[in-house]
Amino acid sequence: MDNISTRKWSEIRNLAVVTLTDGKKVGTVEDFYFDPQTNSVRALLIKTGMFGHQVLLVSSIQAFGQDAITASGDNALIKEKNDAQLSTMPLGQALLTYKVMSEGGSIVGTIGNMLFDLSTPGVLHVAAFEMAAGLRERISGHYPTFEAQRVLRYGQDVMVIPDAIALELSKKRQ
Repeated sequence: MDNISTRKWSEIRNLAVVTLTDGKKVGTVEDFYFDPQTNSVRALLIKTGMFGHQVLLVSSIQAFGQDAITASGDNALIKEKNDAQLSTMPLGQALLTYKVMSEGGSIVGTIGNMLFDLSTPGVLHVAAFEMAAGLRERISGHYPTFEAQRVLRYGQDVMVIPDAIALELSKKRQ
């Protein structure tokens, strides 16, 4: 069994979801429901067919494998309307379009990826954000990151971080 404590969103998106009761693939991960107050993920949005979607609550996830996410059974997938909290939460994929801004109002860059903490079964947190790649980052393979807990505020299309963190990120990009 893999014991990976963090995974990037780009590695989780499009993973198969398989039920342990019958080993059946029930869909693929398409998005997630994000709680900006706690930097946690309540559920994954699962594409179940050409136009179908259902929700897999994080508490129903058994494991994050290299090739699939395992869930307890067919009943692990629910409709969004069956969980009142989900309708109030933004979808996490939208975070990939967010600008990162310092408290002082300087734009540092754009979010390129997210790192999830998988260390606690049944709980999923956004541990860090990775900045979108420029030429230097693509060549080196190293992307500036900052801890999700350092985000002061989430706006409609921007996240605000402390000036000191923004300065560190700017230095890493030079």
